Amino acid sequence: MDERTYRRDAFISYSHQQDVPLAEALQRGLHRLARPWTRRQIVSVFRDTTSLAAASDLGAAILHELGQSRYFVYIASPAAAQSRWVRAEIEFWLEHRPMDHFLIAVSDGTIAWDPDAGDWDWSRTTCLPDVLRRKFAKEPLWVDLTAIRKAERYSLRDAPFRDTVAALLARIRGLSKDEVDSEDLRQRRTAVRMLRGAVTTLSFLLVTSLIAGLFAWQQRNEALARARTSASLALAARALEMAATDPRRAAQYALYSYETEPTGEAAQALARAVAANDKVSQHMQGGNGAVADWRGAGSIPATKVAVSRDGSTMAYYSAFDPDEKGVGDRHVHLYDIRAHKPLTIIDGEDWPNSGGPLELSADGRLLAKAVWPNRIELWGVPEGRLLRTIAAGNPDGLPNAQMGFRAFALSPDGRRLAAAFHSMPVGDDVRITVWDTGTGAPVSEGRAATVWAELAFRDANELVYVDGGAKTVRTLAQDGNAWSEPRELAGYPTTEARENGVRLTILSRDGDMAYVAGDDGWVMGAKDGDTDELWDLAGGRRLAAVPMGDIRMTDLPRDNNAMVVGDTKRGVALYDAALRQRRVLGSFAFPALSISTSGDGTWVAAGTQDGAVSLFSTASLQGGVDVPNDDRIKADELTPDKHLAFRSKEGGTDLWSVTEAGVQRLGHINTSVVRDKTTNDSVIANGDGTRVVVEKAGTLTLWDPKTGLQIGPPVTDSPVNLPLYFLPDGIHLVGAGNGAVTVTDTRTWKVVQELPGTSGAGDITFSGDRTTLVIGDTREVTVFRVSKGNRLKKVRKTAAVMKGSAVVSRRGDKVATIDGDNRITILDVASGRVVQSSAVAIKGGQRSIVFNGDARFVVQVVGTGRDATFQFWDAQTGESRGTWAVETQVVGDKDTVEMFTASEGGILTFGADGSLMRRTIDIAAWRQVLCKLVADPLPGPEYDRYLKGLDVTLPCGRHAEA
Repeated sequence: MDERTYRRDAFISYSHQQDVPLAEALQRGLHRLARPWTRRQIVSVFRDTTSLAAASDLGAAILHELGQSRYFVYIASPAAAQSRWVRAEIEFWLEHRPMDHFLIAVSDGTIAWDPDAGDWDWSRTTCLPDVLRRKFAKEPLWVDLTAIRKAERYSLRDAPFRDTVAALLARIRGLSKDEVDSEDLRQRRTAVRMLRGAVTTLSFLLVTSLIAGLFAWQQRNEALARARTSASLALAARALEMAATDPRRAAQYALYSYETEPTGEAAQALARAVAANDKVSQHMQGGNGAVADWRGAGSIPATKVAVSRDGSTMAYYSAFDPDEKGVGDRHVHLYDIRAHKPLTIIDGEDWPNSGGPLELSADGRLLAKAVWPNRIELWGVPEGRLLRTIAAGNPDGLPNAQMGFRAFALSPDGRRLAAAFHSMPVGDDVRITVWDTGTGAPVSEGRAATVWAELAFRDANELVYVDGGAKTVRTLAQDGNAWSEPRELAGYPTTEARENGVRLTILSRDGDMAYVAGDDGWVMGAKDGDTDELWDLAGGRRLAAVPMGDIRMTDLPRDNNAMVVGDTKRGVALYDAALRQRRVLGSFAFPALSISTSGDGTWVAAGTQDGAVSLFSTASLQGGVDVPNDDRIKADELTPDKHLAFRSKEGGTDLWSVTEAGVQRLGHINTSVVRDKTTNDSVIANGDGTRVVVEKAGTLTLWDPKTGLQIGPPVTDSPVNLPLYFLPDGIHLVGAGNGAVTVTDTRTWKVVQELPGTSGAGDITFSGDRTTLVIGDTREVTVFRVSKGNRLKKVRKTAAVMKGSAVVSRRGDKVATIDGDNRITILDVASGRVVQSSAVAIKGGQRSIVFNGDARFVVQVVGTGRDATFQFWDAQTGESRGTWAVETQVVGDKDTVEMFTASEGGILTFGADGSLMRRTIDIAAWRQVLCKLVADPLPGPEYDRYLKGLDVTLPCGRHAEA
């Protein structure tokens, strides 16, 4: 059928038992997104209950409309897969229409493509009917709506739903997602311009019609506000989309999104960008976004990085970083890793030969840079001064000099430099020369057995030469000039058959390990079954093997032979000696060309094909930091308020305060506090740690932790029961007793206040600053505030909309509870407004929630063990704001994450090994983190696409630059 005869752009097929609301929202979104303000819709989407007139034969009418549609949108779910009506619609499409116009939106169940089989993985896929077996030549476009359907967030103002609708609409209209976003923003700007015109016209009538003019002004501001909101949402969606592939650009989009309009989606984008950049120390430069021809057809622009063994210095150059003459790789940037600041820029007269090697001495004080043609520049790093230039052979008349160096190594002490290189005549003739860097004179010269030479210096400055073609190892002593006899490597994979002189073996910097790549993605003629292998050269044995190309670019830290750093699928990741992936350090839009690590593997630098350069840390930098816990206090040693820890021993009990600064010893009391199945003693300390109350079997005693002595006599007829809380003055104690919640003066043990209406009170909870008390039961929640004279005054009472144990924000302005369905209810104390989150399925019954420091988010632990994550909920709206991985914060055999808000407002989590991590969950802190990583403005075209006409300032302090 000719394209011009189609009456409909898309036909939506779905389960009427489950997905009617989702189908309605999807149809509405496709009609509205990127729609000109003067038109009702620009695409026609058929959905049977809204698009079909009355007909005697409903099935025939639907199939007729299906035949009149250009695209088939299948809302996939197990229920839809079992529907005979949906099946009939799909079978009709299979018989009459092309499968490249078949789009899938998953609302429930699972879906997975098997690239090897060229079909869906039917052992895992549950949302597709069997009639779709072997019907696709390649994986079709499909989008994931499962989280959106569960959250019931069907608004184009919600970034995930808007992003999904944009993906489908782009395919239906034959556009890219960026073009759809741009068109949507353009249409909104058109509306803004129309409103501006209306304001201008009404200004002429201002004298006679002031009311009309004020109304137009208000409308203009509203239109601008809507335009800013729309731009913020588009930028947030872009940030979320880019987080997995280009964390630097994700950070930039997230910062601009929040600066444009601080929406909830913008906050979610900030959180996701911080998580994506968790192990990024610094983005040195962003990627170009494309790989263009640079020097000769098919060549890849050079980018090289180097990190000194001691982790003090980083060096890098890139063809995408041009100088004033337009040449990018003549100058090398130096960076002080420990001080987190750039050093000098080294400028050379010649450019590196096809990405020539770059090496730093162990202490980072000497830099060796290979330049064209086959020369080596030695630079003093502290002074940024060229020390000397060494010529390798006779390079001036060397044909094909761009073939460059075969291998390159600088001794740990910086006294010797070794290189393998082509010499006259060109062919398989490769020379190996060792120079004295102090004089530039050669100390050893010879011919390599094959072109597959690799060089590395051991700690004793002994040179190791590995020949991949001959499968041999030779050594050259520190002060020697003659090579040892070759030692054969039995079973070592030969690289002699590979083409084009591409380096396929990477040695550790101590020469004891070798990573041999079966296919690095550039070499022609790789065979099926080839593997990448990790070898112990000292022992002459293979340690591990993986399928070829799984790890594309590698580096082996000198002082950590249990670690391999590799680039796989455009991400830099850590592997163990068995080549099993540990964790990803960061991602890029293009594969890495160069990777370099410090000796212990703590610092990893990477440069990519499009010129992006970043420095990573193998420790978390953004998501959280370890705080002191020298005595290895465990989560089960905390008191219920989480601010105090105790450990009983013979002769008494040791006490610690737990704050954002870490676990600090508070003192000792000369009494044993026991908490087990038969005994449930309790202990609590006031804010400054000068008074400690111990409760044992209804008897209260007061103690001084500095001296360990008891203060005054015990109280056997206690006026208060558990739980107990000190007021901010550190003297008055609050607890449930005598049929009500009471306030007791610990100096006299007299009740000074009894709170009315608190008979039979259930949970009692205080805010972190001890100024707000929340009392909850099955009927109501009551909020009290500390007033003058240490009196508690009731400020809010709500009906039983809040169920479960309550948590209170640090300043007492919000209260949250979680019910049996894991749905969170949030109360704003000042206004009385209550919002709810959607329910989240949690394994193992884990029900931990806290507020972050400024009460912007409620943080919930979702999942268990090493699969646990932090789920963020917006405390104003109850909407989901994304997740963070918790990583290894598992508590013993409980398979839970112990999480609590410290008195200063941060969130602390305990690790299974007793470690304590502080996590900053705060928008201002997130913005500060991202600004340190990427402070430059959006490029002009990107700024115009999203923000033209909106006058948005640069998030990190300067005005935005077009």
